[in-house]
Amino acid sequence: MTELCILFADIAESTALFEKHGDEAAREAISSVLEVLLSEAEKHQGQLVKTIGDEIMCTFPKANHALLAAVDMQNAVSGNFVLGNHPITIRVGFHYGDVIEEDGDVFGDAVNVAARMTGYAKKGQIITNSITFKTCLIPPFLTHRSLGKAKIKGKLLPVEIIEVLWQQDTSQVTRVTSALDIKIPTTKSQLKLELNAQQQIMTDQSPTKTIGRGDDCDLQVSMLMASRHHGEIQYASGHFKYTDESTNGTWILQNGNDPIRIHRDSMLLQGEGQITFGEPDFSNLEQLLQFKILK
Repeated sequence: MTELCILFADIAESTALFEKHGDEAAREAISSVLEVLLSEAEKHQGQLVKTIGDEIMCTFPKANHALLAAVDMQNAVSGNFVLGNHPITIRVGFHYGDVIEEDGDVFGDAVNVAARMTGYAKKGQIITNSITFKTCLIPPFLTHRSLGKAKIKGKLLPVEIIEVLWQQDTSQVTRVTSALDIKIPTTKSQLKLELNAQQQIMTDQSPTKTIGRGDDCDLQVSMLMASRHHGEIQYASGHFKYTDESTNGTWILQNGNDPIRIHRDSMLLQGEGQITFGEPDFSNLEQLLQFKILK
């Protein structure tokens, strides 16, 4: 085992670039941004592990190297890349911990947690956690804020999520009130989940379930249009809420009503229903996530 900091950086809302400007123009723009991201990583001893579509994965010897690289990445891209009238933005997540190095790739808990941090990030954000952030030496020009706590697969206790505020002017940064914080439940509701004949029961003691094609997700889906980290279900304040974090969106059908598409947004789950990922196909029951709230 080796201790390294794993960083993911990807193009936010890249699907819109392809839809509005075509494959050739979008690929060229994304390639240019990824070259800049890699250049900034290398300035801080970062090494490219692989490029995954619109995303790069890098390793750094320490968390501080990754932090400074993430800031430089955001500064290098922000306001400097536009396709048509569409500004190109990135989101970055990183985590420091044990990894296994094998055949030029890295595996292990730190990789999974770093991917989760990137999943929490929105466009223009840098996200890590308190465990990693405490190991960093923070430059005087940087500030940060807590986004509350979230349950991470493989971690016994909820982890505090930290946003690094890299912008010099933070007046436009949205105020938060512990958006991810796990609050004391006001009811004893349970959520029954079934996917591909496998059942899980979600309660206030298991407040987050991650969903996607990735091996580190709590619920793995096989739909071709689903993202690696497609979305998550959270329990907070007595309610179950689904949040889409995907490229192609999520369709939710509940209580016999028409399906509703959400994309980078959230919806409260009520009663019972079905969820499909990446495309509005409810025909294959084995690929659908069935849910039912139990009182």
